[in-house]
Amino acid sequence: MSKKEHSIQEDVADLAQLGYKQELKRNLNFFSNFAIAFSFISATTGIFSLFGFGLTTGGPAFIWSWPIVFIGQLLVGLTMGEVASHYPVAGSIYQWTKHLVGNTFAWFSGWIYLIALLATIASVDFGGAPYIAQLMGLDSNSHIVLVFITAVMVLLQTLINAFSIKLTALINNIGMIAEIAAMIVLAIALFAVGVHHPFNFTFETAGTSGTGSYLPVFLAAMLTSTWVLFGFDSAGSLAEEVINPRRVVPKAIVTSLFLTFIIGGLALWAFVLAIPNLDQAMKAQVPLTYILEKNLGSGISNAFVVLALIAIFVCGTAVQATVSRLLYSFGRDHKIPGSKLWAKMSIKHETPVAAIVFSGIFTILLSLSASAESYIVNICVVGIYMAYLSVSIGALIARKRGWISTTSPWNLGKWGLTVNLLSLLWGVFVIINLSWPRSPGQPWYLNYSVPLLTVGVLLLGAVYYYLVVFPRDKAVNEITGIKNIRS
Repeated sequence: MSKKEHSIQEDVADLAQLGYKQELKRNLNFFSNFAIAFSFISATTGIFSLFGFGLTTGGPAFIWSWPIVFIGQLLVGLTMGEVASHYPVAGSIYQWTKHLVGNTFAWFSGWIYLIALLATIASVDFGGAPYIAQLMGLDSNSHIVLVFITAVMVLLQTLINAFSIKLTALINNIGMIAEIAAMIVLAIALFAVGVHHPFNFTFETAGTSGTGSYLPVFLAAMLTSTWVLFGFDSAGSLAEEVINPRRVVPKAIVTSLFLTFIIGGLALWAFVLAIPNLDQAMKAQVPLTYILEKNLGSGISNAFVVLALIAIFVCGTAVQATVSRLLYSFGRDHKIPGSKLWAKMSIKHETPVAAIVFSGIFTILLSLSASAESYIVNICVVGIYMAYLSVSIGALIARKRGWISTTSPWNLGKWGLTVNLLSLLWGVFVIINLSWPRSPGQPWYLNYSVPLLTVGVLLLGAVYYYLVVFPRDKAVNEITGIKNIRS
């Protein structure tokens, strides 16, 4: 027996101790697990989509939100890494909080996480559709065109994910390498031919604060970095397909975040210093496209846009793989409608095909409503951060109950509690910043759309949970208790 086969057997036995039978195929090593997490975060996808928002909201100085958000997210990633090392089960946040706290807490954590992930696929793919339309000479303002392009992207992603985890990993590996190379080459090219300002230009606010304080403006511009630096938890969602997950998954979570920070920070710095004319950049329809074309020409600019689209496609593929494993994990525990279907595995492909197909159909349906685009983005981001916060809260509750975090092979040692507390504070701050109303001229329901959407999703989940899931779990526990007494 080879060392790999022996390790897989140990992982299968380990999973059995956590209460689950091995059904997914263990094919992922550290590189592939890391690539999926890196592709989900995708600095290229986020920066190409949101650079204009950050620049027009806070001026060039908005890029200093990047290291701030990274430090906060690193605290979350370290907390997750420690928990993931204890509970290497598909479904990540849902399973982590279930073992840390209990079924009810975990169900709501998993529910908001599920809705957020489904919305994330739509926001990623639909966000990339206008760039594809422009490159193909199609009308990028036509909603029908954008929905069609989104549907084609989703179809391809669904076929890749359904075929096998090996193919998903291969696509993510290639996409990750292309994304890293493209961002580094692009940054070097801009530093070589496009530096128009000294370093202190990165502190320029471009009058975005008017006569008031820059802090509120900076907090609004910080949303750009907040919308980019998440998704590293996806390494844990595929834990049952990873070899030696107790060690590999935590490393993949933290490493993917570190590399994204470095690559993304280098690109942001290059983009800002390469702005030829700040006023024109602030007024441009797509500021980043303006910067690239003025410095590198339209031909080279379009080439990098193509590479960015590859990153967007791979990002969507990684998100769909993540959400399908969460559906599978939920279904295996009989926690959501259609549980048997979502937990069903394809014997030939060894993937949860039904869960993958459903996520694809749901994405296309979401993209049908043009007016829903901003709401989709809002619920995907705040939902993700609420799910992240649930892990920090769950870990603290578990510690209070006597959970010994240092028993796993990857742990934070004596720093565990401190990091855990700081990650909780950071999570609360981010959710408040995401939910804070910033459009006084808009109707109240639009101004408070983020908290309203969040409450709506939680209330909808509560109705199903307390009418269906909770009574069923209670009945099962009572039957199990009677059997235990008789035995």
